[in-house]
Amino acid sequence: MQGLQVQELPELEALLSAAQRAHTVGDVETAILHMRQACSLVPDNAAIRKQFASLLAACRRWAEALEQFDVSLRLRPDDGHTWYLAGLALLNTGRYPQAVSAIACSMQRLRLDQRTNAAFAEALFNGGLPDVALSWWRTYAAAHPHDTSTQLRLGEMLSRNGLHEEALQHFALLPEADASSAASKYMAIAQVNEDVGDKSGAASAYARALSVRPRWGIALAGILQLQQAQVTGDLETRARELLAQPTLPANEGALLNYALGKIHDARGEYGRAMECWHEANRLRRFLAGEPDERALLQRVASIIRHTTQLLSDLPALPPAGQDTQIVFIVGMPRSGTTLTERILGSHSSAHGAGELAELPLLARSLWPELQGHAPGAWDTPLTQQSLLAARNAYLRAIRRGAGPGKRLFVDKAPLNFFNLWLAFLLFPDAKIVWCRRDPRDIAVSIYSENFAIDERLCSRLDGIGHYINAQQRLMAHWTQTLPMDFHEVCYEKLVDAPEKEARALLDFAGLEWEPACLDFHKRLDGVQTPSRWQVRQPIHSRSRERWRHYSEFLEPLIATLDQAPA
Repeated sequence: MQGLQVQELPELEALLSAAQRAHTVGDVETAILHMRQACSLVPDNAAIRKQFASLLAACRRWAEALEQFDVSLRLRPDDGHTWYLAGLALLNTGRYPQAVSAIACSMQRLRLDQRTNAAFAEALFNGGLPDVALSWWRTYAAAHPHDTSTQLRLGEMLSRNGLHEEALQHFALLPEADASSAASKYMAIAQVNEDVGDKSGAASAYARALSVRPRWGIALAGILQLQQAQVTGDLETRARELLAQPTLPANEGALLNYALGKIHDARGEYGRAMECWHEANRLRRFLAGEPDERALLQRVASIIRHTTQLLSDLPALPPAGQDTQIVFIVGMPRSGTTLTERILGSHSSAHGAGELAELPLLARSLWPELQGHAPGAWDTPLTQQSLLAARNAYLRAIRRGAGPGKRLFVDKAPLNFFNLWLAFLLFPDAKIVWCRRDPRDIAVSIYSENFAIDERLCSRLDGIGHYINAQQRLMAHWTQTLPMDFHEVCYEKLVDAPEKEARALLDFAGLEWEPACLDFHKRLDGVQTPSRWQVRQPIHSRSRERWRHYSEFLEPLIATLDQAPA
């Protein structure tokens, strides 16, 4: 049937024509119905599968589109254009390693063009290869010197690669063609300055952004977050006036409410702070959808069930070598993971790599079923060979930016508690540090931040409780089933007795004590997490039992935490 001409089957020709007419007049559902019937009529026709997939992708029905692209590619694996289109669909669904694979396949079969290069660089950047992406994007940006979004993206890639000074110089040279491009330029400068700990520079850049775009809630929220208790009445008034505007975009309203909540919290006005955070999270749910507790529970159950069998069937790789010790820091966000990483990373023999995206991305690539995806033509089978390739890719990432003499490498992506099965298969001698903190403090801290945790559960207090319970269940499973070394860091103990707990942590990691590990706040390197300002201060206990200020609001959280199995 592959070589079938449409004209040879009048019923097929009628269906395709009807689908085209329906799509032209905007009747998407009818167009999809006709294309589905056409595929049923000639199920082994790669071109019609590709046409159907393209229609679904145009309607942003990505999962269905990928199903059809998969069928088309299995029927005709030499079609470079289909590989490219599939790569774009994978890019839009956040399946970045698969997008890299698909677009690379397209580039082997098609003549390279700027559009393909840009898509490949974007997939590389989001797929945990920002250094490789940067070289591609430099070329693309050089060919589009006057495209503001392209140049801003180049600056973001420079910053992501730790080239903060070059990023600032790049942004400073960008033209200010209009108010929108000028505001975006200064916003980007502000964010780099925040990453490197230059509060004055960040505030100045936010102010410049506001000067050219006075009613931009995102820039105003940035200034408010920086100043908090010291914010001027004028800025606070401007924020409330903006929030009173019915046309204010929901994302800007959410950011302003998060920031105003921080201001009230700093002043001790806890009821007013929680009112702001309730509204911020309501707007988050409006934008992202309601939390899905059931999906989280199913995901955890699936991980436990499938990985138990996998770990008995597939042997782990041998250790990576004596000069490479990996430490994974996991736990709930706001449980002290950044603080713990900064302590370890301040040792002369250690390199703190920050929150690497690689392990979760590799997990999605090697085992899509755990993410609810059927395997596609672009996925890599889970074998010893693919594990070795994954380990090499991971080692490249975690060593990025490390100086000479480093032998211990720290990955502090908190949600890797979902992916410890893969950590074990890649690095069976890795060490796991589990950061723990009073769940009530964790919940208040998450609820007051513009977090983007999976499952959207951070936008409700009971949702955060479900996430904490899921983390507890998974960590109990891993500590019982994985033959790895685990160490718990209790946030409360760490702030009460910093040197004692830091010494225990270093001993677990196999490092000799160095006083510099408690002087982490003096480091000048970039920090790209919500804790960026806290870890530029010495360890303190001011955030301990912060939840007590909000105890009257925490009933949904407490009720959920009480549901956790003992």
